[in-house]
Amino acid sequence: MSEDEPILARATDATGDVADSPAIATPADGADDMPVPAGVSDVPDDMSLSPGPAPSVDLRARSVRTLAWLGDAEFEREVRMRLSQRGDFPTDRLHAMTARVVCAEAQAELLAAIEAGLDEAELGVVRRARNLNTKGGGRAVRNVRDYRSATALEALIAHWCFGAPGGRARFEALISPWLAVRIDAALLAAGRALRRG
Repeated sequence: MSEDEPILARATDATGDVADSPAIATPADGADDMPVPAGVSDVPDDMSLSPGPAPSVDLRARSVRTLAWLGDAEFEREVRMRLSQRGDFPTDRLHAMTARVVCAEAQAELLAAIEAGLDEAELGVVRRARNLNTKGGGRAVRNVRDYRSATALEALIAHWCFGAPGGRARFEALISPWLAVRIDAALLAAGRALRRG
């Protein structure tokens, strides 16, 4: 293909039929000069995909369900980051070790261990999340009390990580020591054979 030939793109017309059509730009055109095809808008400047500071919205005002959802993601991300810092392992082993640390039973154990050290605002988040009426999902919940406690812990983690003043420091002080112990136990249980190469 020469540089002057138009690039063929797959496009759908108004009826939904797919057809090859010439694209708007040729390979020789500069990326900054490329017009935007109809129906596609530019990403606003403040919506870049590059890592940056957390959003300025105080997410603590969201529902307890949303807090638990965010906390679940943040807790698993933390566990994955800390496991990856311990060495290279086959992905199936990484998944098994992560599951041992983030399961509802382990999270309930963690909440029980730190609950006495929580302040009133944190206890309020825990109470609200624990009292959530949860509907059964596709997976069987072995212990409803553990599941509710895990949901409460996840909401508390989001409360800390997404808006509470000094929240990240609270996370590090209360959660990090426990994570280190649980990750050590998961490493021992999974075997310590490092992947080489």
